[in-house]
Amino acid sequence: QTKMINCFILVILSFLVSGSHQACQASIRGGTWPFNATRDSLHTTVSSLDECRKKCEDNCQGYTFAFLTHCYLFGGLGEMKPCQNCESGINPDFIIEGKSCNSLKPENTLASKETMSAQECRTSCMETPGCTAYTWFLEQSNFPRTCFLYSKCEYEKFCHSCKDKGYIGQERNCKSCFRHGTNCHTCFSGRVNCITAPQCFNYSVMDETTRNINFKAVHGEGDIDIHYCDGLGLKTQSPSWHGPGYYRMMPPAGVVMPEFSVDYNSCGTHSPMRFAGIHPQEKYVETEATFCAKYFEEDCHHTLKGTVTLCDGYYVYYLPDVTNCHQRFCASMKPYYLEEEPADLL
Repeated sequence: QTKMINCFILVILSFLVSGSHQACQASIRGGTWPFNATRDSLHTTVSSLDECRKKCEDNCQGYTFAFLTHCYLFGGLGEMKPCQNCESGINPDFIIEGKSCNSLKPENTLASKETMSAQECRTSCMETPGCTAYTWFLEQSNFPRTCFLYSKCEYEKFCHSCKDKGYIGQERNCKSCFRHGTNCHTCFSGRVNCITAPQCFNYSVMDETTRNINFKAVHGEGDIDIHYCDGLGLKTQSPSWHGPGYYRMMPPAGVVMPEFSVDYNSCGTHSPMRFAGIHPQEKYVETEATFCAKYFEEDCHHTLKGTVTLCDGYYVYYLPDVTNCHQRFCASMKPYYLEEEPADLL
């Protein structure tokens, strides 16, 4: 009894000092999971996304609707990958009966709250920043209708039922289960498979030839110069600019923003912007980024703030509107300085 009270106090303290993270995202367009024929299933006569979503039940952890009629149901979720004209989501009702997360490490517990069902507890986990697992206890347990939210669930164990142990009533059995951080038949648990780095699948593309570092601004038909700006509503707004948001550089523009100084009047503008610093190497982590604007001989006349994310072999940037015209974000084939083949300027 004393151990359970101490554990409950630590749960509250852990909640008070827990850090902030992004809340869980449960659906996405343009991304799916690797298909395993022995574990997953495919239905080819599904007429809508909603119908596909409803088919994801029991042991289904996620779904993907694609090609207007194909519904992929996943029994397990791996690392996401891009897909064309598809929409995916996780199963909000994937709940395991008779299991509880390990509760012996208070630092992994984010919060506890009263909920009326395991489904409501799962929803609470999805809405709580940093939550990846949960356990909900029934009315007859020591923590009636209590939902525990975890940042990490290290292991799960089964706990024998009351009849197997020869106990009378559910209460004594649940006390034993909770005290040992194992499973009992008066609880339900689950893990939340959040969609990581959704910007890796939802982004705009920057692929104009004029955006490449080898394209000089004084280059056009007759006496017309090309001086684009990455700003909404500007007279010379870049064709691929749609306002602040997530962008990916793609050929023939390039595949990444340059980390080195770029010549003035490059990238189809007067004042080209480069990446300040070194690109991150940790996948699916959104990192703050700084972008430098070249002005005549001054390499970093002023800066803009955004973010960068390393996805599956490519970078996605959160880019703001430029502050002045003419300024534009540059693209190159490599982030570091290396003489590269000029882009096709035709």
